Amino acid sequence: MEAVEKMEDPKHLEVVSHLKDHLIVSSELENVVALFKTLGDVTRVRIIFALAESTLSVTEITQVLDLNQSTVSHQLSLLKQQNLVKGTRNGKNIHYELSDRHIMTIVDQVKAHVTERY
Repeated sequence: MEAVEKMEDPKHLEVVSHLKDHLIVSSELENVVALFKTLGDVTRVRIIFALAESTLSVTEITQVLDLNQSTVSHQLSLLKQQNLVKGTRNGKNIHYELSDRHIMTIVDQVKAHVTERY
């Protein structure tokens, strides 16, 4: 009964109307979903955790994560498309790092959520 009363409450109707007009717009929502899709791969998240510790070349990432070079290069390309990592040329090598610390904030929050005890 309480839920029905809340829906009829003028203040609640005002909140619903406000949400309808001010929720995230479709294009922003698509970008958010694309970011979560990118984070939906174990290899990419492992790369993010490695880069959170240090700037690394593709060769170093392959050694740290025990992956082949083509896998790492492909996953880095996808991470770059979402502006999660960036590369800086250093001689013959490109060294990768996180684009900013926001990504670790997101990953750390998700990690805290999944390890939370109810």
